[in-house]
Amino acid sequence: MEYYPQDGVRWINENFNKDEDLIIKKTFYLTNQDMIPTDDSPDGDSMEFLIGELENDYYKIYKRVLAADNDILFHKSIDIRIKHFIVNSNISVLLKFERLAGQQIIIGGDKENAVAENIFNDIINSFPSRTEQNHYVNSRVTNVLSQYLDGVKDSGKAFERYLERRNKIGNLNTLSSIRNYEYEKYLFILAALKKMLADSENFSEKDWQNQIIEIILIIYPKYIKCFSEVAIKDYYTNPSKPTTRSLDLMLIDANGTVDVIEIKKPFNNCVVTKRTYRDNYTPMKELSGTVMQVEKYLFHLNKWGAQGEQVLNQKYQHDIPSGMRIKITNPKGLIILGRNDNLCDEQLFDFEIIKRKYSNVMDIITYDDLINRLENILQKFKNDCT
Repeated sequence: MEYYPQDGVRWINENFNKDEDLIIKKTFYLTNQDMIPTDDSPDGDSMEFLIGELENDYYKIYKRVLAADNDILFHKSIDIRIKHFIVNSNISVLLKFERLAGQQIIIGGDKENAVAENIFNDIINSFPSRTEQNHYVNSRVTNVLSQYLDGVKDSGKAFERYLERRNKIGNLNTLSSIRNYEYEKYLFILAALKKMLADSENFSEKDWQNQIIEIILIIYPKYIKCFSEVAIKDYYTNPSKPTTRSLDLMLIDANGTVDVIEIKKPFNNCVVTKRTYRDNYTPMKELSGTVMQVEKYLFHLNKWGAQGEQVLNQKYQHDIPSGMRIKITNPKGLIILGRNDNLCDEQLFDFEIIKRKYSNVMDIITYDDLINRLENILQKFKNDCT
């Protein structure tokens, strides 16, 4: 590292002669032993220091130079710049990384736990500038002062205008990389679902449910867990001796609230009838029976109430995040069954009416609805990239 102090290097040599260390930008901690001897005069413009070495395809930056707990590793392919060490004039970014991560920081290459170079650069570029920091401080101070003094300038609006400009022209590489990943993820899910639908006869009901629930947990990110074969109590059929019912699948959302999901294999002609009854296409037995089944599950869950919550929390306490409590709070249902790609417009219209009839307690979705949803998500990502 070559250092160009504004006032020359004489004062550095004088400090070293007095066994005083050199601290640069609150980031580099250097001693006389780190200095690389040169033939230049002691009154030159710059001074060179040895801060690391190349070892096994990585530049190892000595931990004592950065006052770190571990050596910092940069892959040899990285063009190391000062911005990789210091941001906003005096923030030691690598030291901050290490303290937050609690482990050695490795940038680039294929070592375990290495941070990809593009991700590292995205993080560096996302640091707030000194201008943004000043706007933020001014906004907070004037927000307090304006409660006691009249005529205080509204710095909050200036901060908002700055953020709007920054967001329009700022670096969005981090969001772009995430967006590209999301696109590939949903593209893979769509291909997997179409392949499953083409080969659905070779799946058992149980295997089909297990595969579809994985897709549902991705498409519906509000849900974090799904439990199968959940035993719930039926206090209504025989109040004096409640029976036990088995709930096929129970979803848990990020707040711990339970919902019911029923997944059927994608049989054709199981949604609405082919013939009309008084000019209406009515639900097929598969659909109406599943709706009734889910309604009963919801009914018994609500009746179970606080006692049910206690039982479920005790049973699944090791399967949910620490501190979360399972809650039965007006649960809703989700039904996935059948295909609607072979329905005429009139059938689709009546099917939509049927779905909306139950929309306050459950969502009814066909596999073609799932495909459309995935295709719309993919189209959204395409539009965002253009």
